[in-house]
Amino acid sequence: MLTPEGADDAEVIVRPCARGGWQVEVPTAEGVHVTTVDSEQEALALGHFLRPHAEVRILPAAESEETLRDELRPDDGRNRSE
Repeated sequence: MLTPEGADDAEVIVRPCARGGWQVEVPTAEGVHVTTVDSEQEALALGHFLRPHAEVRILPAAESEETLRDELRPDDGRNRSE
């Protein structure tokens, strides 16, 4: 199962929380289990503890908000290859 960021069951996502602290997102059969901790180091350690063989990815909060939307950004009319 893929998360909105493209993470699969072999990846754990760590990102800053909007209200402070860091969250650890672990994909499960039912969806995603989210745990909040105080620091980035705690989040990384927890991610490795929960899934020892998984890749732990750190995502910035701004990117996380954008990628969780079900819609694409509106096209501004510019050619992206320019």
